[in-house]
Amino acid sequence: MYIDLKTLEEVVERAVKRALEEARSEEMKAVAEALKALADYTKAGFAQLTTQVEKLEKRVSTLEDNLGSLTEATLSRYVWEDLREEVRARGEVVLARRRNARVDGLDIDLLVETDRAVYVVEVKTKPRRRDVDAVARKAEAARGAYGKPAVAILAGVRIGDDIEKYAKGKGVLVYRY
Repeated sequence: MYIDLKTLEEVVERAVKRALEEARSEEMKAVAEALKALADYTKAGFAQLTTQVEKLEKRVSTLEDNLGSLTEATLSRYVWEDLREEVRARGEVVLARRRNARVDGLDIDLLVETDRAVYVVEVKTKPRRRDVDAVARKAEAARGAYGKPAVAILAGVRIGDDIEKYAKGKGVLVYRY
């Protein structure tokens, strides 16, 4: 919820001004002055709360970034462990493994190159359709850059059945953790 403090301040000032203008007795003037003091105190309180909320928003944003980085690193490790076993079982030899790789200007969370293929992994806590499309595009770029078949893999924790079905329809493997 957003509170426009400027509008609130203007409304309170008009109310106080009117109360002071219409006060007919000293008692009413005292009440109007008390209302003004209360309005000033409330304004200062809202300003302080606004500052505190802004600081909290920055801290939460930092926590989100840190948690996202840790989640990506952890899931990338899980994918690497699983994928390493799978490619070895198929007789492939791992030539390179890179986190945060770049291919044709595209960021790839985990790129594993074997003697036969390139595996392109996108890691998301809760992937969406656009993430499926993104990893498919990244795999296509890797195929062109490496001259080998590319395998797109979407890894995540909360992968809905609809996203998994969509990914499989696009030829994207899904690793759930």
